[in-house]
Amino acid sequence: MESNQPLTESESLALIHKMIHSAKKQFEDNGFFYLLWGWLVFIACTSNYILLKINYEYNWIGWMTLMPLGGIISFFYGRKESKKQQYKSYLDEVMMYVLGAFLFSLFFVLIFMSKLGIATYPMVMVVYGIWLFISGGAMKFKPLILGGIINWAFACIAIYMDFETQIIILAAAVLLGYIIPGHMLRSKFSQENKLANS
Repeated sequence: MESNQPLTESESLALIHKMIHSAKKQFEDNGFFYLLWGWLVFIACTSNYILLKINYEYNWIGWMTLMPLGGIISFFYGRKESKKQQYKSYLDEVMMYVLGAFLFSLFFVLIFMSKLGIATYPMVMVVYGIWLFISGGAMKFKPLILGGIINWAFACIAIYMDFETQIIILAAAVLLGYIIPGHMLRSKFSQENKLANS
């Protein structure tokens, strides 16, 4: 039979701590997406640059194959993870709105590439920077915050560069903003799991 007695102060604090840890753990699990999209964009940039250098007609082929692949993987992984989730924290809900704003902004930039012209990749880096800065702040994970700032700085440099140089700058931006912090986040999460289970 369940008790209707209110929780003591220590029990309340323990419950709050558990909920925060659980929400943080679930959110940090999504380090998968930083690595997935970081590597896909990095490979697409690198292949685009190499194919441009050898004058291959379809130099954009990496983008056309890897981005839909990333979308499919993200969909199924996200679906699997949402089934595991027992409850949604306030942080989860806020980050869903932030993610929605990020995706809309990114799609807007990509859809209007022909209008933006040479400013397209710098604008992509600005949008990346917003997502990294906010998600890093929400998780209190400094490498992602720094990754956001790096993307903004690189966007300021890239706006003055030619298209080929912008591709290399974008590759460097995702390496420093997504891939390295993503691996650090995974490592941190793995260590916390080991400590929690020991």
